[in-house]
Amino acid sequence: MNNAAEMEQFGVVWPQCVARAWEDVQFREALKRDPAGTLLKDYQFPVPQEVQLQVVEAGEAVEAQGANTLRLVIPPVPDVDMREIALVGPKDGKKEARFTFTVTAC
Repeated sequence: MNNAAEMEQFGVVWPQCVARAWEDVQFREALKRDPAGTLLKDYQFPVPQEVQLQVVEAGEAVEAQGANTLRLVIPPVPDVDMREIALVGPKDGKKEARFTFTVTAC
């Protein structure tokens, strides 16, 4: 994800994935097993070949990752009100901030 357009698209796709993973166990397992393939198949989001994705659930034990690996964490399910906020999409063609996440280096 090298450019602003890719990052912006990811900022829309990832919250949708998280919200879906909270509700759909099969999707969550597919996302963890094959993140890039699942993002492409279900959200038409192509992950650059040079980026390796690792999806884990909050609290899972994880090992060190390589320099080109982006670890994405599915947070615990929040209360119902937060799930509804995470599922809200763009209105009137305008993009909305729906989800805040922090990326930290490991």
